[in-house]
Amino acid sequence: MHPIRTGISYFGNRNPRHFDRDLEDIKAHGCTFVVHTFSENDQQFYKDTVARLVEMTKQAGLECYLDPWGVGRVFGGETYSAFALRNLHTLQQLPDGSSAPAACFNHPEFRKFMQRWIADARELDADVLFWDEPHFYIDLKQKEKYDIWFCQCSHCCAKFRTATGGNLQKASRDAIVEFREDCVVEFLTELCDATKASGMRNAICLLPFKDASIGLSDWSRVAAIDSVDIFGTDPYWMFFNKDVDEFVGAFADEVADLCRRFQKEPQLWIQAYKIFAGREQELGQAIEVAFAAGIHNIAAWSYAGNEYMSYNRSENPERVWEIIGKSYRDLQSR
Repeated sequence: MHPIRTGISYFGNRNPRHFDRDLEDIKAHGCTFVVHTFSENDQQFYKDTVARLVEMTKQAGLECYLDPWGVGRVFGGETYSAFALRNLHTLQQLPDGSSAPAACFNHPEFRKFMQRWIADARELDADVLFWDEPHFYIDLKQKEKYDIWFCQCSHCCAKFRTATGGNLQKASRDAIVEFREDCVVEFLTELCDATKASGMRNAICLLPFKDASIGLSDWSRVAAIDSVDIFGTDPYWMFFNKDVDEFVGAFADEVADLCRRFQKEPQLWIQAYKIFAGREQELGQAIEVAFAAGIHNIAAWSYAGNEYMSYNRSENPERVWEIIGKSYRDLQSR
């Protein structure tokens, strides 16, 4: 049985003196690990500063994850990608021929960039690299725009032709889904293998979709990657306007089953942003649902109810943070 681990994501502050105060608060709320975002902006302008935050986290006795927040716009995160803006020739090409604001997994220049990101993360001395919501570009506000979201750039077309002998732009829906998922699995395997070779562990968080038109339909292919240590998802029930017990429970069971099958540590993420006033208690429910499914690695996005980010701020962030702290301390006492 895996030990109980309770975590929180942390971003928006790059001042170590401020983080010193927040770190005491994080510990007091029962957290055993911190997920620090390490965006392209951080990589270029705050690398040594983030290294200091990592050092402080570990000196406090907490485990440290690093998250490629918004890198290439192929990972989750409310930030822009300098790589994509500077390398327009690497952008994904959508089914209608327009460019997506995200780099393509299959472009060799982006692959090289990700290897540099891993090397920089290693220099920061992280314990775990957190591969956060890896995905081909989708616009959830217009998810019905295409029958299936995929990239048809020259590299994807050439890769498809080599693999199948066919034309990606004329391929069947099933063939495109299979190819797209092959590409995601190959990309993640390359990243996780490089991470493991660098002495760090890998955690993967998939978007909570099983819809082949926009996401991975067969999660077992990712859970089966040898170099993956921690596997999970983030069923943010309030964001998707779903019932907390039903939505979180279904994905918790899915994650727990896959992790038993492939001998991984299961992890579930709890929504702690954009929480409506009067519904804060649902965070405690979600945590209990995850724990009941056998998941002992539970994390929340993000610190202090996201009070510092107006776009995703909870309506009563203090109450959200209070509930997380109480729930985490309860878990640690078991």
